[in-house]
Amino acid sequence: MRTADEMLRDAAAAYEAGRLATAEVAYRRVLGKRPNDRQALFGLALLSIQAGATEQAIQYLLGSLVSGPNIGPSWNLLGRLYVGTGRLTEAKTAFNRATELSPEDCEVRCNFAACMRLEGDFQEAEAQLRRALTCPPPQAAAYEALIDLLRDQGRLKEAAQTVGDWFAREPTNPIARHMAAALGEGGPPARASDEYVRAHFDAFADVFDLALGRLDYRVPELVASALRVAASHAGGHPFPTLLDAGCGTGLCGPLVRELCGRLIGVDLSPRMLHHARQRGCYDEVVAAELGAYMRSRIEAFDAICCADTFVYFGTLADPLAAAHQGLRAGGPLVFTVEALLEPDAAGYRLGVSGRYLHSEAYLQRVLRESGFRVESIARQVVRQEMGRDVEGFLVTARHVAAQNA
Repeated sequence: MRTADEMLRDAAAAYEAGRLATAEVAYRRVLGKRPNDRQALFGLALLSIQAGATEQAIQYLLGSLVSGPNIGPSWNLLGRLYVGTGRLTEAKTAFNRATELSPEDCEVRCNFAACMRLEGDFQEAEAQLRRALTCPPPQAAAYEALIDLLRDQGRLKEAAQTVGDWFAREPTNPIARHMAAALGEGGPPARASDEYVRAHFDAFADVFDLALGRLDYRVPELVASALRVAASHAGGHPFPTLLDAGCGTGLCGPLVRELCGRLIGVDLSPRMLHHARQRGCYDEVVAAELGAYMRSRIEAFDAICCADTFVYFGTLADPLAAAHQGLRAGGPLVFTVEALLEPDAAGYRLGVSGRYLHSEAYLQRVLRESGFRVESIARQVVRQEMGRDVEGFLVTARHVAAQNA
């Protein structure tokens, strides 16, 4: 008969090989012999996270910490799970313990800072991030989070200095390069690079929904409402196939599910797609650059929605041309951008946030040139930022066949 230690090794090997059901059976057998085994409980917590059972994962982690209370990574993981469920007081306690046990762990400091920022304690968030930058070595996530915090407080000179320090340390880092351009170092790129988008959103995925919820984020509801209007113009019938382009964690998914027969989500960030998949409302999620994906699916979609994704493009000619290729004739395209309200010759500008702003005149022109008929461009408040309204444009356009464009 195999010992508990042998079963633990079997479970760990099965987990690493992706044989999760086998790993779960092995961990449970260990608990049959040693009911409070820390490693088995931690392993079951990881399996619960993979299955999307967050509350169950928390209970397993708490059990593992009874047997091994001085394991910093376990407290860090517990804090992350608490943040994901909005339980910031419990998360703060967990991160406090994690920093006591792992004071030089940059990831722990960054996670603690994210928790404190969500709680509204910007001073403590900044203190944790500045401490994170002294850890050997500092992670890119610490630089990005500190720049974001300083920028949102209007401390642009300090944000630019931090970007400069980071860029000097990591000149090839895509986030550092993009944020340097956003804060005035060199000319802005025509669009955010794939590397920037993927790295930025992979890092942000676990707290994305909670963070936006605290900003009164309205874009998914605005996009879904516009799609309902577009469906009513088509006789009120659901769209056979709807593409959520740049779906992120899938915030639009539950709101547009009833409007389509088949719902597909595409995004560059695998970690964002993990959360979208867990919502259970997508028929398919695909990790890909949305322009390339739409060009590879000629006339595959009856409608496309794009919630706050074109804000990572300056010129929109390429993604709009791809959307035109992917749409069937007469299909609607609904999207949002942040509003550029000052006169600008180019019609778009890279903001200090790292997102692009677009003017209404530019949208009218580029949509027409890309083969769309504009049905509406509505100025809307899309979210709050440091207590201020952020305005955007909610756009509905219709695919026009080439000979009629």
